[in-house]
Amino acid sequence: MKGWGFLVNLYGIRVSACTDDDTIELLKKLISDERKAKMERFIFKEDSIRCLLGEVISRYAISKHLNCKNVDISFKADSFSKPYLDNTNGSVFFNISHSGNWVVCVLSSKPSGIDVEFIKQTDFGIAKRFFTREEYETLMNQPADYRSKYFFKLWTLKESYIKADGRGLSLPLDSFSIKIDSDLISLSTQNKLTNCFFRQFEIDAAHIVSVCSEEDSFPNEISYVSVQEILKSLC
Repeated sequence: MKGWGFLVNLYGIRVSACTDDDTIELLKKLISDERKAKMERFIFKEDSIRCLLGEVISRYAISKHLNCKNVDISFKADSFSKPYLDNTNGSVFFNISHSGNWVVCVLSSKPSGIDVEFIKQTDFGIAKRFFTREEYETLMNQPADYRSKYFFKLWTLKESYIKADGRGLSLPLDSFSIKIDSDLISLSTQNKLTNCFFRQFEIDAAHIVSVCSEEDSFPNEISYVSVQEILKSLC
């Protein structure tokens, strides 16, 4: 794995950088037919672009760190519909997420999950229904003007955990509890995945990114990727 660098690698690309039709057509040449078909099922253009960029940024990260050509990259999905890289014998793991103006990707040598969310006003009844009692009480004890941001800090951490676990939303959100104490993030759970680590990033003022990995080796920041870099790397 020449050039692997950090054991956990993080990439992000802005949706707003890829809205013109010429750019979209160029990037579509880099993805699978299955992903193209999935793009067509979205009603809104931005949702289709996020779908496109999810595979594009994954291919960019994989090509960069495995020193392979785009045509040699193929994906499969497990029984929980989580995509994985074919022909690597479980030595490379990746995960993507998209929300608002960002699509993000984590690439690691061990199971990892990533989640990005656009910070907005929300119904805290969602937390009461799906979070643990301790998480909900901590949320509601936050200052009113910080509560929405704290909700998404917690939500992205929980999403990153279930994605690292691999079972997705079949794993109940209240089957584990996460505590945020400044930069220290701790997990309490009876689930199988216990030896994992978290890191959060404010990719901009309106978005929160959380990463969960069995590797405790995170970069200090997310690497921002341009369309030009992707085309140069994958074409």
